[in-house]
Amino acid sequence: MHLVVIGGSGFIGRHFVAAAVDKGHSVTIVGRAPTITKGHGTAVDYRSGGIEALASDTDLLGRADRICHFATSVTPATSNADPLADIETNLMGTVRLLEAMRHIGNRRILFLSSGGAVYGQPHYLPIDEAHPLNPVSSYGVVKSAIEQYLRMYEANHGFAATIIRLANPYGPGQDMIGQLGAVNTFIRLARTGQTATLWGDGSIVRDYIYISDVIALLLTATESDVTGTFNCGSGVGTSLIELIDIVEKSTGHRLAKSFKPGRPFDPAEVVLDISNARKMFRWTPSTSLADGVVRTLSAQQD
Repeated sequence: MHLVVIGGSGFIGRHFVAAAVDKGHSVTIVGRAPTITKGHGTAVDYRSGGIEALASDTDLLGRADRICHFATSVTPATSNADPLADIETNLMGTVRLLEAMRHIGNRRILFLSSGGAVYGQPHYLPIDEAHPLNPVSSYGVVKSAIEQYLRMYEANHGFAATIIRLANPYGPGQDMIGQLGAVNTFIRLARTGQTATLWGDGSIVRDYIYISDVIALLLTATESDVTGTFNCGSGVGTSLIELIDIVEKSTGHRLAKSFKPGRPFDPAEVVLDISNARKMFRWTPSTSLADGVVRTLSAQQD
């Protein structure tokens, strides 16, 4: 297949591109930077200008077997500071792409959504795909809006859309910028003797999934004709305090902690029901959090 990957230079995108090339697919990466800013270990086609440029590239859209949309310019923690920019860049850019795909006749798209931000405060656990969408951050609102547009284009224009709602991914190569990536950030802070900032009392529970398990589902979904919405997580909840305990045991270092008031956009607990993805794609995550932390630590030490 010829895959066009929007956001192929990001954490998930880099791992996905490498796996796709290993499977024999040809890949064109679409990014905002003028050139690829991070290596892929293999030669791939790269187009600059981001999603807006892709929407204008009728030749590339016409040749693509599937569009894989992994890009976002914000995180849940940063999106509320400038919701207009979030809407203009991520939502409007995606709708322009869908319009371009409709006109060119290419209707196959895989969209990476959020397995936490779109649900908001859970009504029940684990959260399945039928759970109401009640986002409390612009990030979640925009992700859920894109999902609704995809369904609209399915109903009115025959699109074949697959939506993957991703939990908290981690693993080698994830940026440690303090806004996301708790596993990688805690490992680095423990190794360097720095202090971890915890919003709340550390009891917040999240569903952490190792990057190779994420990529296994994304690649299987890309190669499949199955459409619909699917959660992607480990199906296991871990509190921040429990995660820190795992990190301390793996690194052999105590992690200093600074507690700050909880943030309103952080649900107390998010654990995903992944039975739908298990059934439809015969996919099962195989890496425990303890093993994933060890693998991530090893990669940071290399």
